[in-house]
Amino acid sequence: MMKRSKITLIVTAAAIMLPLASCNQEAKKPENQGAAVDKARPVAPSPTAQLLAAAEPFEKLTETAFTAPLAELDKTVLEARTAGIDVKALLSAEASRRMDGLLADIKDKRQKEERAAIALSSIEIYRLIVSAVPGDAPIPIEVSLLDYAGFRYQADLKSSPVRWADMAEAVRFARAQWSKVTPRVAAPNLAAKVEKSLSDMERAAQARQQEAAAAAVVIELDSVDLLEGYFQRK
Repeated sequence: MMKRSKITLIVTAAAIMLPLASCNQEAKKPENQGAAVDKARPVAPSPTAQLLAAAEPFEKLTETAFTAPLAELDKTVLEARTAGIDVKALLSAEASRRMDGLLADIKDKRQKEERAAIALSSIEIYRLIVSAVPGDAPIPIEVSLLDYAGFRYQADLKSSPVRWADMAEAVRFARAQWSKVTPRVAAPNLAAKVEKSLSDMERAAQARQQEAAAAAVVIELDSVDLLEGYFQRK
């Protein structure tokens, strides 16, 4: 009898302890699950990242508008349109309205197969988007606008007839951006390369020399890539 009583006490104690242990595990479970969910939840991209990503398809559309097969062009137009709509909330009301008009222009010019007009409308949307990037971005907004000026100049050059007056205006715009960012470039060779490319673009537009203009703008766009790398390393 004594032996059976001892066993009964042990079993009873175990029966009491098991629910307690189970409760303790359940109490810990939500905390652990919450930590796992926090780690798994993706971090939303910043407005800067969203805007810069949205600008890329418009740069691509501008670059490829003159030469891409129509099926490929349509794909890029759709990618750009989707990207633009996705960041409309990050633009001012005026910029958003302006983008809607330019997107409508791209649709109309695609139906008419007016490639130069597609490129020029596209690069204007690029300008609207990068102009909305906050001022604390690693790469100064002026560098992105130098990129815009180069692509605008290049699209003008590929137009028929060549848009010489607008090419000269694009260089004036580029110089205004360069004057703002120059003090931040402590790399004499790079600064000299940018300055020379702008001077060459200016002279070629004034003299209406197509080959010289084409060579100069390629160097300017390459210089912008170097400027982007320069600021990313700072």
